[in-house]
Amino acid sequence: MHNFLIDPLVRVRLLDGKSAAMSLPDIYEAASTDAIAAFPALRPHQRHAWHAFLAQLGALALQRADLAAPVQTATEWRTLLRGLTSEFANDEPWLLVVEDPTQPAFMQCPAGNTRSQYRRRVTTPDDLDLLVTSKNHDVKQAIAAASAPDDWVLALIDLQTMAGFLGAGNYGIARMNGGFSARPCLGLAPADGGFGAHLFHDMRRMLEERDHLLESYPDYYRPEDGAALLWTVPWDGTASLDLGDLDPYFIEVCRRVRLGLEDRRITARTAGSKKSRIAAKAANGNIGDFWTPVSTGDAKALSLSSAGFRYDRLAKLLFDGGAYALPRAMTVDPAATKRWRVVARGMAGGQGKTDGYHERNDIVFAPRVVKAFSRRKERDDLAAVCDALLEEIAEVSRALRLGVAVAASGGKLMSDLTRTDRMKAAPYARRFDAAIDPLFFGAVESRFVAEDEAAKRAERKRFAKRLVATADSLLEEAVEAVPCPVIQRHRARATAFSTFHGQLRRPRSVFADQPRIFAPWEAGHAKRQT
Repeated sequence: MHNFLIDPLVRVRLLDGKSAAMSLPDIYEAASTDAIAAFPALRPHQRHAWHAFLAQLGALALQRADLAAPVQTATEWRTLLRGLTSEFANDEPWLLVVEDPTQPAFMQCPAGNTRSQYRRRVTTPDDLDLLVTSKNHDVKQAIAAASAPDDWVLALIDLQTMAGFLGAGNYGIARMNGGFSARPCLGLAPADGGFGAHLFHDMRRMLEERDHLLESYPDYYRPEDGAALLWTVPWDGTASLDLGDLDPYFIEVCRRVRLGLEDRRITARTAGSKKSRIAAKAANGNIGDFWTPVSTGDAKALSLSSAGFRYDRLAKLLFDGGAYALPRAMTVDPAATKRWRVVARGMAGGQGKTDGYHERNDIVFAPRVVKAFSRRKERDDLAAVCDALLEEIAEVSRALRLGVAVAASGGKLMSDLTRTDRMKAAPYARRFDAAIDPLFFGAVESRFVAEDEAAKRAERKRFAKRLVATADSLLEEAVEAVPCPVIQRHRARATAFSTFHGQLRRPRSVFADQPRIFAPWEAGHAKRQT
């Protein structure tokens, strides 16, 4: 029932404004012309699971057919996908519901004679999904009672390829650092393209990088005929597969699930397992995932924190070669001439819960910057530019904090500020960070591609002025808003601005070599005082 290779199971909104329902091969055909605008059933935290599934599946189908580039038509894709499961004459691995427990179903391992172990009943796809929120507040669970087949498709893919450890018998995937982590995504997509352009770019890069991946992980994977679609392999929950028996782009399943029909509605039954599906605990997620950064210090896959992809965290991932090895999704063809968009996605994992979904796709880089990611010397140069910018931001942030604290104190000397005075500055520092975040990566690119030292100095001055203007505006707001006795407010204002600019112009400031950038604001402040 519901054959994903034939039946239009997934709702799609096209760029021309029309809506349609498509089979899996139809999706590949539409994506090949970048005609897809969105998938209405796709929830934000499912985006990477869906993209990765389609990219891995496409790369596997093309590689097994010995093709070096993607095909275009739905008919060609249907033939290639069937070629991955040629031993199943009735397309069982592509059916949502298969009554015979000895046969696989889509993203569901054969249950064999263990069907009686599938005791937990799941009636809605969002209850099957991996998302676990604190006290069920952020995204309510088990509310998708009127679900469509694509709700189940996307929930299955997300659970089976992204889930972490969730108690005894519920093991997580191999492509993450420990059970309480999550599978991250860091990659590049054509800046002027949409879903299809990103998908087909990644498929091409996966085909091109396959040999390199095999060389980088000689103890893992089979160059030919490794297990690829793990839901086609029987699993009774008592044994694990070895990485050495898998294809490098294998699509895993980490849970025992079977869908069925009750009163003509799809429901699910789940069972626990005594072991994880893949014996990969010692690898700490470092198994060559196309989108996963790896720490160079301890060789562990990236684990997102609740801070997500804030500019300083993302900058360390992108530029600091001493901290992280970038995934292959961050490489482009050396001959590329167009701009590229950074796509960063991931769930911050937690023990028995998640600490938020994080995503960024607002950062666009020129080809020169993107190509520098895979060249050690140039990536080090990017890191140096990044470090200088972070130091300048930190300098202005410290000055702002002191200025606000002085205002809150009624104009005390810095040596007399209390912890309470300083705490009043925290909201303004956070707002300063938020205002700088969308400007940061553009500033990195501008300074990196500057033609000579004079141009670099001009870019530095331009960014410093932006920093100071932003902080000055926040300080102006703070001196009027923070609690302060009325009789002290005039002194507090004067002292706050004096402290702010004094910190920036002190001999040890990173701006000590260019004091004139502060002249416009100091002049404006003097006028305000009179």
